[in-house]
Amino acid sequence: MTGYFESLINDVPGNADSLTSLAAEWDTYGNHCDGLADDLVSSVHLAPEWAGSAHDEFFRSIKRQRNRYINLGGDCTTASSAISVYAGAVRAGQSYIENLRYQASKLDEEVDNAPVPLLARAKNASAASALVSEAHIRIESVKQAADTCAQDLARIVHIEPVQVNDQGNPTEVGQMRQLSADEIAQTQKDIDSLKNGTFDWEGMKQGQIGDCYFLASMAAMAQTPEGQRKLASMIQPHYDEHGNVDGYLVRLPDDPAHPEASPANEVFVHSKYIYGATQGGRVGVYSILEAAWGQNHPGGSNSERNPLPGISEGMPANSFKVMTGKSATTLSSDGSEGSYNVIERVHIVAASKLQQPMVASTINTDATYDTQGMALVDTTVDGQPTQIYLYGGHSYTIVSADANGVTLCNPHGSNPTTGGKEAPATFTLSWDDYEKYYGNTAIGSR
Repeated sequence: MTGYFESLINDVPGNADSLTSLAAEWDTYGNHCDGLADDLVSSVHLAPEWAGSAHDEFFRSIKRQRNRYINLGGDCTTASSAISVYAGAVRAGQSYIENLRYQASKLDEEVDNAPVPLLARAKNASAASALVSEAHIRIESVKQAADTCAQDLARIVHIEPVQVNDQGNPTEVGQMRQLSADEIAQTQKDIDSLKNGTFDWEGMKQGQIGDCYFLASMAAMAQTPEGQRKLASMIQPHYDEHGNVDGYLVRLPDDPAHPEASPANEVFVHSKYIYGATQGGRVGVYSILEAAWGQNHPGGSNSERNPLPGISEGMPANSFKVMTGKSATTLSSDGSEGSYNVIERVHIVAASKLQQPMVASTINTDATYDTQGMALVDTTVDGQPTQIYLYGGHSYTIVSADANGVTLCNPHGSNPTTGGKEAPATFTLSWDDYEKYYGNTAIGSR
């Protein structure tokens, strides 16, 4: 019969065996998705003589669907890991509670065998209370593990919307792929560099997604140790049941999908955009934050004009608001001489001296661009006069500004020049050319 003290210790909620079985089911389904991905690839070879545009389009469609199966399978495997972690917490908690209950039963035995049971119960009450307190703490920790598991499951399964072009046809751009162990290890190094303020911010290379405004804003923040630490604070590693990092929990300070709500929705990132941003040609923190930015939008990598708004196109001022939680200042030029007046120029130069993040965009002016949306301008690159092409409707990180002009960096990682060559990403423009082409200057807060 259970004694008085033993009866005060409650059970741990949850069934570890059932949870372990559920985790196995998720893992099995993940493997099934991987098998379906292989079957899709095999289907391409069922008609070896089929050729032409229809075959090519079918193959592209198969490739998109294969990636989606692989990503869904990876989501299921990660979900299995999250459930396994919870199952382990329940099992360990149950064992811990049984041990406390055993200790309580020994106190009950002392009471039962004592000449005066009431005195013995009073004597052991303090020890029993400590056991009950330990049990309560452990049970609460298991409940917390349940909440964490539920949150993980809500975040983990992510189906990226297919990106469509202006004609409504699907494209390859929005495809995602799970992070490899090497990519996670490199991202961890990047995060450490951000925390230490030693991150190489200039290594950014934009992919095929039209989110230059967001990438340029990230690079602007990453120019200072303070900004690097802010970026690092948005990214927390997530661990599987073996204690290995399997992705990242990313929380941007503001939520673009629900601007009235703060803080933003936390998303789980364990995939990158295949055609997205890189750091020095590899996956890194820029890739992680871009993927999180996409997950915060119902349209993923699609245009913000899509029925479900995505991350392609946008304004740097909004990016700064999301990443810092503070409103940005926007200065405008119509492209005419002196349209950035003396006060506005001084404002930009002062912000540069204060190391405030700034982004300039080639919009809202009457500047002339060629049929490919580019304009050839005179700049200075590495101290040498160099003609480069500026892209219309594109955002550039402002590196510095003084009385002589503005130095900018292209998130593409380079700038096109004449003859099909490429120049370094960073260049300097005169104030006259700056105001001619850059009709929008966004100044963020430190």
